[in-house]
Amino acid sequence: MSTINPTVVVANPVPATDSLGDPTGWDGAGGVAGAINIGSWVKDNKHLMVPPVSNKYLFSGQDFFVMIIAGPNARNDFHMTNSEEFFMQIKGDVSVRVRDAHGIRDIPLREGESMFVPGGIPHRPQRGPDTIGLVVERRRLPSETEHMIFYCEKCDALVYDKEFTCSDIVKQFRREMEAFWADPKLCTCPSCGTRVPKPAPRTA
Repeated sequence: MSTINPTVVVANPVPATDSLGDPTGWDGAGGVAGAINIGSWVKDNKHLMVPPVSNKYLFSGQDFFVMIIAGPNARNDFHMTNSEEFFMQIKGDVSVRVRDAHGIRDIPLREGESMFVPGGIPHRPQRGPDTIGLVVERRRLPSETEHMIFYCEKCDALVYDKEFTCSDIVKQFRREMEAFWADPKLCTCPSCGTRVPKPAPRTA
């Protein structure tokens, strides 16, 4: 295992923001960036967190990234990846719908609580208005893919499974969702013919 040479770190400082403009946790001069007041940060950035996903990077590191999600969201997809995800609810109560060995179920995630979603579990956070959550995910390798899965809400048949590599969850998820909802061929259930509609932002 290699060791870190502090002299090299300072001589070659990591930029304070990445190529997408998101904070790296560095100050740009070889030091660690200062702490962030999440309440103030949310006030400054909430206008950027819009449905369907309503998320924004708080930190974008090399090993993992941290997102703040402000409800409401507007999702009827399930997200699945081989990596694990950590959820913490900062404000308000939400739930996370999962498909696991127990079937389809909603796991309550109340203010002040946290939960861990293992890899390989299809899940869908359900966030109402005026809620704030924090999610930590591992940075995917270039060879890793993830899934955006839609099921028919009438007969539960698989409608669409989009497997893709993702470099920017904030923008790419929205783009993939919008493409699905806009294409009748993609969003129509092959089993019963029911169309998966674009959902409105949650009201509760």
